[in-house]
Amino acid sequence: MHRWMWIRSSTICLSIGGRNALQLENVVRKNAENTERIMRNAIGYVVSNNNLGTVIQSTFDNSTSAGITKLISGVLVPTARSAVRDLDTTNDLAFLRIATRKFEYLVAPEKEFTIVVRQ
Repeated sequence: MHRWMWIRSSTICLSIGGRNALQLENVVRKNAENTERIMRNAIGYVVSNNNLGTVIQSTFDNSTSAGITKLISGVLVPTARSAVRDLDTTNDLAFLRIATRKFEYLVAPEKEFTIVVRQ
């Protein structure tokens, strides 16, 4: 893993704290190659707490971060997860890619948190 990725993941993990920080760090390490490729073209990112619906870490302003968390983590991810489970009850949503005219959103939902990257 490259040094900048470790610094970035460590910064996010320090903000989260505890068990969630270890989970996030493990996800970043496990997907280091994909994370590096994604962050190369990223405009910004939001990490949100799924249980509280709050922003943990973001490179956007508060209103943009709240909007991304509310609409993507709060509406689209549960809907997509439900669709996947309707198709196969033993399956779960692992990754969601949303392409718009202006941006592309890459969403990695985990149990405790969701990472959304805007490209």
